[in-house]
Amino acid sequence: MFENIRNLFGQYSLNISTENLAVFFLIIFLTFILRKLALYLFEKKLTYLAKKTKTELDDLLVAAFKSPLGYLILICGGYAAIESLHLPDKIGTFGIRGAVEWAFTVAFAFVLLLLLLNLIDVVAYFLYKVTQRTETKLDEQLVPLFVKSLKVVAVVVAILFLLDNLGLNIASLLAGLGIGGLAIALAAQETVSNLFGSVTVFSDRSFHIGDWIRVDDVEGTVEDVGLRSTRIRRFDQALVTVPNSRFIKSDIVNFTRMKKRRIKFNLGVSYGTSRKQMEEVVEGIKKIIKENSRFDHTFYMVHFTEFGAYSLDIFIYCFTKTTVWDEFLAGREEFNLEIMHLLEELGVEIAFPSQTIYMERS
Repeated sequence: MFENIRNLFGQYSLNISTENLAVFFLIIFLTFILRKLALYLFEKKLTYLAKKTKTELDDLLVAAFKSPLGYLILICGGYAAIESLHLPDKIGTFGIRGAVEWAFTVAFAFVLLLLLLNLIDVVAYFLYKVTQRTETKLDEQLVPLFVKSLKVVAVVVAILFLLDNLGLNIASLLAGLGIGGLAIALAAQETVSNLFGSVTVFSDRSFHIGDWIRVDDVEGTVEDVGLRSTRIRRFDQALVTVPNSRFIKSDIVNFTRMKKRRIKFNLGVSYGTSRKQMEEVVEGIKKIIKENSRFDHTFYMVHFTEFGAYSLDIFIYCFTKTTVWDEFLAGREEFNLEIMHLLEELGVEIAFPSQTIYMERS
């Protein structure tokens, strides 16, 4: 039995000599040395020279090429080391050379993709800087989509490059994808709907990144607008991903675009309030609004409107200039405290639900 196993391994022996094995480890060692030296030159020399220039482009390009260069040296060194072993083309039915070339092609495609993605990040950096100089927020939303689209194209190009170098017929593959396109389209109806939704968002400009919006039962701040969905951060810090198709079917409330915030409520005072006191209360509240710089003075209403079930009701309707939630609440708190102070000065009590029972003696 052991003799048969020994014969089997002997039949498929790689026959690697000691000299070839020594050369293999020497090339691996030199590869790591060369990689370390190349990265040192990039980090110390080229980066130093790039920082002396006024433009940021050379700094970004050096950073973009640094990591792919390191991987490329490792791949080439590994390939040279394996070649130095002088392996047979096949061991039985397994093709060694084909496997090595396949692995090298995949690794090279990875390096190419990494370089393309880094260069796209360089382009994105300058695009973001340009958008910061413009007043409109539309370009700030379009740039992330443009960058994502470029990265998708880069991934597709890398995959096609890989498949072509692996010996696959790209033309036949694309033709096959065309035949299956109808089935894919039927299965991707929701995705297409979301894409149309994203077009609607950008064309209507209903909201921008950073806006406080509400769509259906989701309310919060827009963090990202993508081709398929929009991410909204709720006020409890939960992140909600909303399909863009919902923006076609639903009403969108954009609170950020409010020019002012409304205050509307009824103030009920007790039935013990005299006519003179009521007139003073109404005029006093109007004066508070008029003299407070937080309020919009173009339109406001304060009126004694009705005799309620247990109170005399004063209708108050006004607007604050700020739309910021915290500032609005601070202004409303100040307004309420001033009304309480006014009522205390006039000796007027705020009404609360009560009943008065009269009993007759028989």
